[in-house]
Amino acid sequence: MSGKETLSLDEFATAPRRQRVATSEGPSREGAEQPREPAATPDSTSNESLEEGTVRTGASKALRQIKRARMKGASHFVNVNLDRDTKRRLKLASFNTDTSMQAIMEKAIRQYLDVNGY
Repeated sequence: MSGKETLSLDEFATAPRRQRVATSEGPSREGAEQPREPAATPDSTSNESLEEGTVRTGASKALRQIKRARMKGASHFVNVNLDRDTKRRLKLASFNTDTSMQAIMEKAIRQYLDVNGY
């Protein structure tokens, strides 16, 4: 397609809209003939929205606390840029001692921090 050609909206394939399903009315509509309850006053709706906001705030606080508690025991990652020779030596040491490179790096970091008093 060249830059001068344009497409119209009719050329795009679109899916048909889904029909909405009636909620909590059941298969019969007998309840539709009964009079509805009077509309709530503005004061009651504002009270309900305040209570709902309080519940949402409490729920979000609880969720944050759960996430913090979960993160206390979680691992934190550090990327290390190694030259080829050091990476090769680390890989060889890992193979010879049958331990992972990560375990060797963790042990070396702990040893360094302990020696330097951190």
